[in-house]
Amino acid sequence: MALKEILEPIKIKNIKIKNRIVMAPLIMGYSTQDGYVTPQDIAHLARRAKGGFGLVVTGLVVATKLTIPFVVPRALNLSDDSFIPGLSLVADGCHAFGAKVFIQLFVGTGRQGHTAPDGTPPYAPSQVPCVRPSQSPRDPASRWRVLRDESPPPIPREMTIEEILSEEIEYAKACRRAVMAGFDGIEIHGCNGYLLHEFLSPRSNKRTDMYGGALENRMRFMLEVTERVLEAVKDAVPVGFRISAAEHMPEGFTIDEVKEVVKKLADLGIAFLHLSDGGGESPKYLVPDSMEEVEQHLLKEAKSIKEVLDIPVITPSVHDPFVAERAIKAGETDMISLGRQSLADPDWPNKVKEGKVDAINRCKRDNICDVCSRFGYLNMRCTVNPEVGFEQYIPELFPRRRAGAVMPPGMAKLPQA
Repeated sequence: MALKEILEPIKIKNIKIKNRIVMAPLIMGYSTQDGYVTPQDIAHLARRAKGGFGLVVTGLVVATKLTIPFVVPRALNLSDDSFIPGLSLVADGCHAFGAKVFIQLFVGTGRQGHTAPDGTPPYAPSQVPCVRPSQSPRDPASRWRVLRDESPPPIPREMTIEEILSEEIEYAKACRRAVMAGFDGIEIHGCNGYLLHEFLSPRSNKRTDMYGGALENRMRFMLEVTERVLEAVKDAVPVGFRISAAEHMPEGFTIDEVKEVVKKLADLGIAFLHLSDGGGESPKYLVPDSMEEVEQHLLKEAKSIKEVLDIPVITPSVHDPFVAERAIKAGETDMISLGRQSLADPDWPNKVKEGKVDAINRCKRDNICDVCSRFGYLNMRCTVNPEVGFEQYIPELFPRRRAGAVMPPGMAKLPQA
């Protein structure tokens, strides 16, 4: 099969992307303890841009101060203006190699967050703790299991309406900062069992106010956040949304409900939809173990959701370029995103373009990368690519010849606060 569709350019609103290959967001654990950018953050994403990815999406970036105590250490931060200069270098690093770069901004951990250092429980829609997953993805090497926290999940406290409204405002402010930093687009994080996902889910949302009960109320927080962001940035950059296609748990939300939600999001004006699946209680859907699972499940979900949308849809975990080509050609998805595979081989897009598919360094889906960041709070590592975590020592990822000082593209169109 000739690989043509996957290499075709595509436009997300006014942003032209040179191919249909996206680096999916990953929590790398490279920032400082308080969330500032390091040279490794810059080099890691620049390396994927250099490898030919048309679009790079950052790992989740904390958007509000309320969220900070509950996320894993060394997550990137944009909760105030002091973080803008460092993140602007991340955008510059990707632009230097011809990629567009979107920032994924994080609304909150919800009940999947850990207890804060002062003992404060995480905030969530309702006081419903997580259940430890029984349907885990492939178990990593036994030497890592000792790092897992086996204490009971915390019982979260219920967010007040005042906190909900305040978080919407603070999140929109972070999106304005992202435009100032030079990012080409914004991705709202609404997936994988975290806060927005939890509000949508009848499993975790037991509220009896305007944010709970019927689907119309459970989607309200998602829609209000999106409205605030679109109002804050206007047409400066495209704004998209990442959502799990279904929850795959008892009482969880279904794909039919998600189709109703994404139609509402599209009506508001989002420019793209980035799919994920499952969450912390159903991780085998979040990190599928094989291409067979992706073809039999995730691509079918993507096709079903794409039928109700006329904006680009991005589908993750499609590691095989021939499957990606077939799926795009068949209209099952518009773009594919690679997370673990982008670690295993940052040159995946260039090798596809050059007809060197057999030379791709294939991801083993052993999830050692996930264990490093999630359980050990370590820098990300990969069992098949020893370069991962050490990109900052590659000199060509910091080119000295740059264009002169220019205003970030979205700044001129950013509305007055």
